[in-house]
Amino acid sequence: MSNFQLPQGFRPSQPSNQSNGGPSPEEREAAEGRARQAEEMKRTMIAAMLEPSARERLSRISLTRPQLAAQVEEILVRMGQQGQIRGQVTDDALKGLLEQVSNPPPTKSSTPAVSAGGRTKSLGGGITIQRKRDDSDSDEYDL
Repeated sequence: MSNFQLPQGFRPSQPSNQSNGGPSPEEREAAEGRARQAEEMKRTMIAAMLEPSARERLSRISLTRPQLAAQVEEILVRMGQQGQIRGQVTDDALKGLLEQVSNPPPTKSSTPAVSAGGRTKSLGGGITIQRKRDDSDSDEYDL
Protein backbone atom coordinates (compact mmCIF):
# COMPACT_ATOMS: atom_id res chain seq x y z
CA MET A 1 0.00 0.00 0.00
CA SER A 2 2.91 2.36 0.44
CA ASN A 3 3.51 2.46 -3.31
CA PHE A 4 0.23 4.37 -4.00
CA GLN A 5 0.98 7.64 -5.78
CA LEU A 6 -1.30 10.68 -6.10
CA PRO A 7 -1.73 12.26 -9.53
CA GLN A 8 0.46 15.25 -10.40
CA GLY A 9 -0.67 18.43 -8.60
CA PHE A 10 -2.67 16.72 -5.85
CA ARG A 11 -1.59 17.00 -2.26
CA PRO A 12 -2.68 14.73 0.54
CA SER A 13 -5.33 16.38 2.70
CA GLN A 14 -4.38 16.99 6.29
CA PRO A 15 -7.09 17.19 8.92
CA SER A 16 -7.48 20.79 9.97
CA ASN A 17 -10.27 22.82 11.54
CA GLN A 18 -9.72 25.60 9.04
CA SER A 19 -10.20 23.36 5.99
CA ASN A 20 -14.00 23.65 6.30
CA GLY A 21 -13.93 27.45 6.51
CA GLY A 22 -14.93 27.52 10.18
CA PRO A 23 -13.38 29.67 12.88
CA SER A 24 -10.05 28.74 14.33
CA PRO A 25 -9.89 27.32 17.86
CA GLU A 26 -8.56 30.65 19.16
CA GLU A 27 -11.45 32.56 17.59
CA ARG A 28 -13.97 30.08 18.98
CA GLU A 29 -12.45 30.34 22.45
CA ALA A 30 -12.50 34.14 22.30
CA ALA A 31 -16.17 34.12 21.23
CA GLU A 32 -17.07 31.76 24.07
CA GLY A 33 -15.20 34.01 26.49
CA ARG A 34 -17.12 37.07 25.31
CA ALA A 35 -20.41 35.17 25.63
CA ARG A 36 -19.55 34.06 29.17
CA GLN A 37 -18.56 37.60 30.10
CA ALA A 38 -21.83 39.03 28.70
CA GLU A 39 -23.85 36.41 30.56
CA GLU A 40 -22.03 37.18 33.82
CA MET A 41 -22.60 40.92 33.33
CA LYS A 42 -26.30 40.27 32.70
CA ARG A 43 -26.55 38.13 35.85
CA THR A 44 -24.91 40.76 38.06
CA MET A 45 -27.05 43.52 36.57
CA ILE A 46 -30.25 41.56 37.28
CA ALA A 47 -29.07 40.68 40.79
CA ALA A 48 -28.49 44.38 41.49
CA MET A 49 -31.89 45.40 40.08
CA LEU A 50 -34.07 42.87 41.93
CA GLU A 51 -34.99 42.68 45.59
CA PRO A 52 -34.14 39.31 47.19
CA SER A 53 -37.76 38.08 47.06
CA ALA A 54 -38.08 39.04 43.37
CA ARG A 55 -34.73 37.40 42.59
CA GLU A 56 -35.90 34.22 44.31
CA ARG A 57 -39.17 34.22 42.35
CA LEU A 58 -37.33 34.70 39.05
CA SER A 59 -34.92 31.86 39.85
CA ARG A 60 -37.83 29.53 40.67
CA ILE A 61 -39.54 30.48 37.42
CA SER A 62 -36.34 29.80 35.50
CA LEU A 63 -36.41 26.22 36.80
CA THR A 64 -39.91 25.54 35.51
CA ARG A 65 -40.25 27.92 32.54
CA PRO A 66 -36.78 28.94 31.34
CA GLN A 67 -38.05 30.72 28.21
CA LEU A 68 -40.36 32.97 30.24
CA ALA A 69 -37.56 33.77 32.69
CA ALA A 70 -35.20 34.58 29.80
CA GLN A 71 -37.79 36.95 28.29
CA VAL A 72 -38.25 38.74 31.62
CA GLU A 73 -34.49 38.97 32.13
CA GLU A 74 -34.05 40.50 28.67
CA ILE A 75 -36.78 43.05 29.41
CA LEU A 76 -35.21 43.91 32.76
CA VAL A 77 -31.75 44.35 31.22
CA ARG A 78 -33.15 46.52 28.42
CA MET A 79 -35.10 48.66 30.90
CA GLY A 80 -32.02 48.98 33.10
CA GLN A 81 -29.83 50.05 30.19
CA GLN A 82 -32.40 52.65 29.12
CA GLY A 83 -32.64 54.03 32.65
CA GLN A 84 -36.32 53.16 33.10
CA ILE A 85 -35.74 51.39 36.43
CA ARG A 86 -35.28 53.54 39.51
CA GLY A 87 -34.28 51.63 42.61
CA GLN A 88 -34.86 47.92 42.99
CA VAL A 89 -37.69 45.94 41.41
CA THR A 90 -40.07 44.57 44.03
CA ASP A 91 -41.73 41.18 43.96
CA ASP A 92 -45.09 42.76 43.09
CA ALA A 93 -43.55 44.68 40.18
CA LEU A 94 -41.95 41.45 38.94
CA LYS A 95 -45.34 39.70 39.17
CA GLY A 96 -46.85 42.43 37.00
CA LEU A 97 -44.06 42.09 34.46
CA LEU A 98 -44.50 38.30 34.41
CA GLU A 99 -48.22 38.69 33.80
CA GLN A 100 -47.57 41.09 30.93
CA VAL A 101 -45.09 38.72 29.32
CA SER A 102 -47.08 35.51 29.81
CA ASN A 103 -50.48 37.03 28.93
CA PRO A 104 -49.97 39.70 26.29
CA PRO A 105 -52.92 42.07 25.85
CA PRO A 106 -55.33 40.89 23.16
CA THR A 107 -54.99 42.64 19.85
CA LYS A 108 -57.92 44.51 18.41
CA SER A 109 -59.63 42.18 15.99
CA SER A 110 -62.98 42.34 14.36
CA THR A 111 -64.31 39.01 15.60
CA PRO A 112 -68.09 39.04 15.78
CA ALA A 113 -69.58 37.71 19.00
CA VAL A 114 -72.63 36.28 17.25
CA SER A 115 -73.45 36.72 13.57
CA ALA A 116 -75.09 35.16 10.55
CA GLY A 117 -78.27 34.22 12.31
CA GLY A 118 -76.49 32.67 15.30
CA ARG A 119 -74.26 30.44 13.16
CA THR A 120 -70.92 32.03 14.25
CA LYS A 121 -69.99 32.31 17.90
CA SER A 122 -66.77 33.67 19.43
CA LEU A 123 -65.64 32.10 22.68
CA GLY A 124 -62.76 34.52 23.24
CA GLY A 125 -59.07 33.78 23.13
CA GLY A 126 -59.15 33.42 19.36
CA ILE A 127 -61.64 30.53 19.35
CA THR A 128 -64.52 30.89 16.92
CA ILE A 129 -67.19 28.30 16.28
CA GLN A 130 -68.85 28.47 12.89
CA ARG A 131 -71.68 26.07 12.05
CA LYS A 132 -72.30 25.10 8.47
CA ARG A 133 -75.76 25.61 7.09
CA ASP A 134 -77.50 22.59 5.67
CA ASP A 135 -80.64 22.67 3.51
CA SER A 136 -82.43 20.58 6.08
CA ASP A 137 -81.53 23.06 8.86
CA SER A 138 -84.33 25.37 9.68
CA ASP A 139 -84.75 27.72 12.57
CA GLU A 140 -88.51 27.23 12.34
CA TYR A 141 -88.40 23.73 13.74
CA ASP A 142 -86.17 24.24 16.81
CA LEU A 143 -87.68 22.30 19.69
